[in-house]
Amino acid sequence: MASKEQQVTEVIEGLGLGMAAIGETRVTSAKADLERALSYAWSSWEHTSDYPLIERAQKPENELRAGISGSSRRTNAAVVWREGGGQFVVDIALVNRTPEEAARFVGDRPLKEWTLLAELFLGALNPGEVPA
Repeated sequence: MASKEQQVTEVIEGLGLGMAAIGETRVTSAKADLERALSYAWSSWEHTSDYPLIERAQKPENELRAGISGSSRRTNAAVVWREGGGQFVVDIALVNRTPEEAARFVGDRPLKEWTLLAELFLGALNPGEVPA
């Protein structure tokens, strides 16, 4: 089984891929807003049981937010979240890769499932702005 850190990394990279596929790569870096949106998305996503060490955490949204915050320091990442100006910006770190191509480097989940997680997350951050 993958460690909790590996599971968090996969989920935040996948979330970033899903966001890039939708075309929305900027979100607030405000802790409370991020955690609220992550909590909603995590509790609504049907694949959480595939990440048992995150699922068992008392507050999975804290684990995921910490993963996002530390993402820019990671090397060999397919997707990184860079913070600046009150926002996080998702960046596909693999040169010249589309979200579809980069998805091959983030676990075994198809891009469609990451896109669903991203829609839940973005919908909680910006109610009414993300198509269902």
